[in-house]
Amino acid sequence: MTLTIYSYKLVERCLSNLPDRPIILRLSGWAQQNDRLAMREIAWQLTQQTGTSFLSSTDNSDSDSDPIPEDNEVNPFLDIFSANPAASAETPLSLPPPSHLPALISVLPTLYRPTIVLLDAFDLFALHTRQSLLYCLLDTVQSCRAGAGRKGVAVIGMTSRVDTVNLLEKRVKSRFSGRIVRTAAPRRLKDWLGIVRGILGVEVDEGEQDEEEAVVVEWKAVWEATIGKFLADQVVVDVLNETFSVTRDVRVLSRILVRLWIALHSGKGTYGAPT
Repeated sequence: MTLTIYSYKLVERCLSNLPDRPIILRLSGWAQQNDRLAMREIAWQLTQQTGTSFLSSTDNSDSDSDPIPEDNEVNPFLDIFSANPAASAETPLSLPPPSHLPALISVLPTLYRPTIVLLDAFDLFALHTRQSLLYCLLDTVQSCRAGAGRKGVAVIGMTSRVDTVNLLEKRVKSRFSGRIVRTAAPRRLKDWLGIVRGILGVEVDEGEQDEEEAVVVEWKAVWEATIGKFLADQVVVDVLNETFSVTRDVRVLSRILVRLWIALHSGKGTYGAPT
Protein backbone atom coordinates (compact mmCIF):
# COMPACT_ATOMS: atom_id res chain seq x y z
CA MET A 1 0.00 0.00 0.00
CA THR A 2 1.65 3.23 -1.12
CA LEU A 3 0.45 6.43 0.52
CA THR A 4 1.60 10.02 0.70
CA ILE A 5 3.01 11.14 4.02
CA TYR A 6 0.07 13.23 5.15
CA SER A 7 -2.24 10.18 4.88
CA TYR A 8 -0.61 8.64 7.93
CA LYS A 9 -3.52 9.74 10.11
CA LEU A 10 -5.91 8.02 7.70
CA VAL A 11 -4.10 4.76 8.39
CA GLU A 12 -4.27 5.43 12.13
CA ARG A 13 -8.00 6.06 11.88
CA CYS A 14 -8.51 2.77 10.06
CA LEU A 15 -6.50 0.90 12.68
CA SER A 16 -8.52 2.46 15.51
CA ASN A 17 -11.73 1.15 13.91
CA LEU A 18 -10.60 -2.47 13.90
CA PRO A 19 -12.82 -4.67 16.10
CA ASP A 20 -9.83 -6.37 17.76
CA ARG A 21 -6.75 -4.52 18.95
CA PRO A 22 -3.74 -5.76 16.95
CA ILE A 23 -0.05 -5.61 17.76
CA ILE A 24 1.26 -2.63 15.80
CA LEU A 25 4.95 -2.34 14.97
CA ARG A 26 5.97 1.10 13.71
CA LEU A 27 9.20 1.50 11.78
CA SER A 28 10.60 4.48 9.92
CA GLY A 29 13.09 4.42 7.10
CA TRP A 30 14.56 7.63 8.50
CA ALA A 31 15.35 6.07 11.89
CA GLN A 32 15.93 2.40 11.07
CA GLN A 33 18.56 2.93 8.41
CA ASN A 34 19.61 -0.71 8.23
CA ASP A 35 18.11 -4.10 9.00
CA ARG A 36 19.96 -4.52 12.29
CA LEU A 37 18.49 -1.31 13.69
CA ALA A 38 15.07 -2.42 12.47
CA MET A 39 15.49 -5.76 14.24
CA ARG A 40 16.26 -4.08 17.56
CA GLU A 41 13.26 -1.77 17.17
CA ILE A 42 10.93 -4.67 16.35
CA ALA A 43 12.20 -6.63 19.36
CA TRP A 44 11.79 -3.63 21.66
CA GLN A 45 8.24 -2.86 20.49
CA LEU A 46 7.26 -6.51 20.84
CA THR A 47 8.53 -6.40 24.41
CA GLN A 48 6.40 -3.35 25.17
CA GLN A 49 3.22 -4.80 23.68
CA THR A 50 3.41 -8.47 24.61
CA GLY A 51 5.15 -8.52 27.97
CA THR A 52 7.65 -11.03 26.63
CA SER A 53 11.22 -9.81 26.65
CA PHE A 54 13.08 -9.98 23.36
CA LEU A 55 15.81 -7.73 24.72
CA SER A 56 17.01 -9.76 27.70
CA SER A 57 18.25 -13.27 28.17
CA THR A 58 16.10 -13.55 31.30
CA ASP A 59 12.50 -14.43 30.51
CA ASN A 60 10.29 -13.16 33.35
CA SER A 61 7.07 -13.25 31.37
CA ASP A 62 3.97 -15.02 32.62
CA SER A 63 2.21 -17.93 30.97
CA ASP A 64 -0.03 -15.71 28.83
CA SER A 65 2.90 -14.10 27.03
CA ASP A 66 3.68 -14.75 23.41
CA PRO A 67 6.00 -17.63 22.54
CA ILE A 68 9.60 -16.85 21.66
CA PRO A 69 12.48 -19.05 20.57
CA GLU A 70 13.65 -21.28 23.42
CA ASP A 71 17.33 -20.62 22.82
CA ASN A 72 18.12 -18.00 25.46
CA GLU A 73 21.77 -18.92 25.90
CA VAL A 74 22.85 -16.53 23.17
CA ASN A 75 20.22 -13.84 22.75
CA PRO A 76 20.87 -11.84 19.54
CA PHE A 77 18.76 -8.93 20.78
CA LEU A 78 20.62 -8.49 24.07
CA ASP A 79 21.87 -4.99 24.81
CA ILE A 80 25.36 -5.29 26.27
CA PHE A 81 24.78 -2.24 28.48
CA SER A 82 21.62 -3.80 29.95
CA ALA A 83 23.47 -7.04 30.61
CA ASN A 84 26.59 -5.35 31.98
CA PRO A 85 25.98 -1.81 33.36
CA ALA A 86 29.66 -1.53 34.18
CA ALA A 87 30.61 -1.83 30.53
CA SER A 88 32.92 0.85 29.31
CA ALA A 89 31.35 3.80 27.52
CA GLU A 90 33.85 3.23 24.75
CA THR A 91 32.43 -0.21 24.03
CA PRO A 92 30.31 -0.05 20.85
CA LEU A 93 26.60 -0.83 21.19
CA SER A 94 25.91 -4.39 20.10
CA LEU A 95 23.40 -5.09 17.39
CA PRO A 96 21.96 -8.46 16.36
CA PRO A 97 23.59 -10.09 13.33
CA PRO A 98 21.55 -10.01 10.10
CA SER A 99 21.32 -13.82 10.14
CA HIS A 100 18.80 -13.62 13.00
CA LEU A 101 16.31 -11.58 10.99
CA PRO A 102 14.26 -14.54 9.64
CA ALA A 103 14.01 -16.02 13.15
CA LEU A 104 12.60 -12.79 14.57
CA ILE A 105 10.11 -12.20 11.76
CA SER A 106 8.92 -15.82 11.92
CA VAL A 107 7.73 -15.15 15.48
CA LEU A 108 5.11 -12.62 14.33
CA PRO A 109 2.49 -15.12 13.04
CA THR A 110 2.67 -17.05 16.34
CA LEU A 111 1.63 -14.09 18.52
CA TYR A 112 -1.73 -14.25 20.25
CA ARG A 113 -3.00 -11.14 18.42
CA PRO A 114 -2.81 -10.12 14.74
CA THR A 115 0.31 -8.14 13.88
CA ILE A 116 0.42 -5.06 11.65
CA VAL A 117 3.78 -3.65 10.58
CA LEU A 118 3.76 0.03 9.53
CA LEU A 119 6.73 1.08 7.40
CA ASP A 120 6.98 4.85 7.14
CA ALA A 121 9.24 6.09 4.31
CA PHE A 122 8.87 2.69 2.67
CA ASP A 123 11.14 3.69 -0.20
CA LEU A 124 14.09 4.06 2.19
CA PHE A 125 13.73 0.44 3.31
CA ALA A 126 14.29 -0.52 -0.33
CA LEU A 127 17.79 0.94 0.01
CA HIS A 128 18.78 -1.61 2.67
CA THR A 129 21.32 -4.23 1.66
CA ARG A 130 19.62 -7.03 -0.31
CA GLN A 131 16.27 -5.72 1.01
CA SER A 132 16.33 -8.56 3.53
CA LEU A 133 13.84 -6.97 5.93
CA LEU A 134 11.27 -6.38 3.19
CA TYR A 135 11.80 -9.87 1.84
CA CYS A 136 11.31 -11.54 5.23
CA LEU A 137 8.22 -9.46 6.04
CA LEU A 138 6.49 -9.94 2.69
CA ASP A 139 7.45 -13.61 2.48
CA THR A 140 5.94 -14.17 5.93
CA VAL A 141 2.75 -12.37 4.92
CA GLN A 142 2.49 -14.39 1.72
CA SER A 143 2.99 -17.72 3.45
CA CYS A 144 0.93 -16.92 6.54
CA ARG A 145 -2.60 -18.25 6.74
CA ALA A 146 -4.82 -17.11 9.59
CA GLY A 147 -6.26 -19.89 11.69
CA ALA A 148 -4.80 -22.98 13.36
CA GLY A 149 -3.21 -20.83 16.08
CA ARG A 150 -2.04 -18.11 13.69
CA LYS A 151 -3.65 -14.68 13.87
CA GLY A 152 -2.12 -13.27 10.68
CA VAL A 153 0.38 -10.58 9.69
CA ALA A 154 -0.09 -7.45 7.54
CA VAL A 155 2.53 -5.01 6.24
CA ILE A 156 1.59 -1.44 5.28
CA GLY A 157 4.15 0.75 3.57
CA MET A 158 3.76 4.53 3.40
CA THR A 159 5.75 6.67 0.99
CA SER A 160 5.51 9.78 -1.12
CA ARG A 161 7.33 8.17 -4.06
CA VAL A 162 4.99 6.83 -6.73
CA ASP A 163 7.74 4.67 -8.27
CA THR A 164 8.64 2.82 -5.10
CA VAL A 165 7.55 -0.57 -6.48
CA ASN A 166 10.21 -0.22 -9.18
CA LEU A 167 12.88 -0.04 -6.46
CA LEU A 168 12.06 -3.52 -5.19
CA GLU A 169 14.23 -6.47 -6.12
CA LYS A 170 12.63 -9.21 -8.16
CA ARG A 171 12.28 -11.63 -5.26
CA VAL A 172 10.70 -8.92 -3.08
CA LYS A 173 8.39 -7.64 -5.80
CA SER A 174 7.11 -11.17 -6.44
CA ARG A 175 5.87 -11.27 -2.84
CA PHE A 176 4.26 -7.84 -2.96
CA SER A 177 0.47 -8.09 -3.14
CA GLY A 178 0.22 -5.22 -5.61
CA ARG A 179 -2.43 -3.45 -3.55
CA ILE A 180 -1.72 0.26 -3.88
CA VAL A 181 -3.80 3.17 -2.64
CA ARG A 182 -2.86 6.62 -3.91
CA THR A 183 -4.25 9.73 -2.28
CA ALA A 184 -4.80 13.06 -4.00
CA ALA A 185 -3.20 16.32 -2.92
CA PRO A 186 -5.29 18.63 -0.71
CA ARG A 187 -7.76 20.69 -2.72
CA ARG A 188 -8.67 23.33 -0.15
CA LEU A 189 -6.54 25.76 1.82
CA LYS A 190 -8.27 24.58 4.98
CA ASP A 191 -6.99 21.05 4.35
CA TRP A 192 -3.49 22.43 3.69
CA LEU A 193 -3.52 24.22 7.04
CA GLY A 194 -4.81 21.06 8.68
CA ILE A 195 -1.78 19.20 7.39
CA VAL A 196 0.47 21.88 8.86
CA ARG A 197 -1.17 21.50 12.25
CA GLY A 198 -0.89 17.74 12.00
CA ILE A 199 2.84 17.91 11.19
CA LEU A 200 3.57 20.24 14.08
CA GLY A 201 1.19 18.61 16.53
CA VAL A 202 2.22 15.87 18.92
CA GLU A 203 -0.18 13.26 20.21
CA VAL A 204 0.32 12.49 23.88
CA ASP A 205 -1.29 9.51 25.57
CA GLU A 206 -2.11 10.97 28.96
CA GLY A 207 -3.27 7.62 30.28
CA GLU A 208 0.30 6.31 30.28
CA GLN A 209 1.60 9.23 32.36
CA ASP A 210 -0.16 8.64 35.70
CA GLU A 211 2.57 10.07 37.91
CA GLU A 212 3.24 13.09 35.71
CA GLU A 213 -0.24 13.56 34.30
CA ALA A 214 -0.50 17.18 35.41
CA VAL A 215 2.82 18.02 33.75
CA VAL A 216 1.83 16.27 30.54
CA VAL A 217 -1.54 18.05 30.37
CA GLU A 218 0.12 21.41 30.99
CA TRP A 219 2.81 20.77 28.37
CA LYS A 220 0.22 19.68 25.79
CA ALA A 221 -1.84 22.83 26.35
CA VAL A 222 1.23 25.06 26.01
CA TRP A 223 2.37 23.26 22.87
CA GLU A 224 -1.04 23.54 21.18
CA ALA A 225 -1.25 27.23 22.10
CA THR A 226 2.20 27.77 20.61
CA ILE A 227 1.16 26.10 17.36
CA GLY A 228 -1.93 28.30 17.20
CA LYS A 229 0.19 31.41 17.71
CA PHE A 230 2.64 30.23 15.08
CA LEU A 231 -0.11 29.67 12.48
CA ALA A 232 -1.62 33.08 13.28
CA ASP A 233 1.60 34.88 12.41
CA GLN A 234 1.14 36.91 9.22
CA VAL A 235 4.48 35.77 7.82
CA VAL A 236 3.38 32.15 8.16
CA VAL A 237 -0.04 32.84 6.66
CA ASP A 238 1.45 34.59 3.62
CA VAL A 239 3.99 31.83 2.95
CA LEU A 240 1.42 29.04 3.32
CA ASN A 241 -1.02 30.81 0.98
CA GLU A 242 1.68 31.36 -1.64
CA THR A 243 2.91 27.79 -1.35
CA PHE A 244 -0.60 26.39 -1.72
CA SER A 245 -1.09 28.34 -4.95
CA VAL A 246 2.14 26.92 -6.43
CA THR A 247 2.39 23.33 -5.22
CA ARG A 248 0.47 20.81 -3.12
CA ASP A 249 3.54 18.66 -2.38
CA VAL A 250 3.65 17.91 1.34
CA ARG A 251 7.40 17.27 1.18
CA VAL A 252 7.89 20.86 0.05
CA LEU A 253 5.60 22.00 2.86
CA SER A 254 7.68 20.15 5.45
CA ARG A 255 10.89 21.80 4.25
CA ILE A 256 9.26 25.23 4.33
CA LEU A 257 7.98 24.71 7.86
CA VAL A 258 11.48 24.01 9.12
CA ARG A 259 12.84 27.19 7.52
CA LEU A 260 9.87 29.23 8.75
CA TRP A 261 10.32 28.04 12.30
CA ILE A 262 14.02 28.93 12.26
CA ALA A 263 13.37 32.32 10.67
CA LEU A 264 10.67 33.28 13.16
CA HIS A 265 12.74 32.24 16.16
CA SER A 266 15.68 34.25 14.85
CA GLY A 267 13.56 37.39 15.02
CA LYS A 268 12.65 37.87 11.34
CA GLY A 269 8.95 37.42 12.05
CA THR A 270 6.60 38.75 14.71
CA TYR A 271 6.38 35.43 16.54
CA GLY A 272 9.42 34.62 18.63
CA ALA A 273 10.98 38.06 18.05
CA PRO A 274 13.55 39.01 20.67
CA THR A 275 12.31 41.26 23.45
